[in-house]
Amino acid sequence: RRSPPAAGDCGPPPHMNHSRPSSDEHASSFPVGSRVTYTCLKGAIKIPGRSDTVECLPGARWSKLPEPCGRSCAAPTRLRFAALSKADERTDFFPVGTNVSYVCRPGYENTSESSPTSTCLENLVWSEAAELCRSEYL
Repeated sequence: RRSPPAAGDCGPPPHMNHSRPSSDEHASSFPVGSRVTYTCLKGAIKIPGRSDTVECLPGARWSKLPEPCGRSCAAPTRLRFAALSKADERTDFFPVGTNVSYVCRPGYENTSESSPTSTCLENLVWSEAAELCRSEYL
């Protein structure tokens, strides 16, 4: 049985699904002012712009930290007939369920009302984008 943390002690750092504390994971005592940095687990990557450190605050509570790591598809598939939309081109984290859209490349015309899209699937692979762009030189 673990004894309750002492006054002014935060106890073990918060549990995360896709990351773990980088060091001191076996320490059970974290005085106010202690900082713990998380490292992504295998298969997860750091979410851009998210902090990866918690701090033991006065009142012996950990600062809030959204999950710093997650599972992501690799960069979306390059297509012969279409290019990634400008917005999706600037993204570098693609969790499961993310949709990206494509724009027909020069020399190709869109054959439908919608753009080709692809989704990051549960197995971290992109779904196949429909070939909605046809060469203008047929």
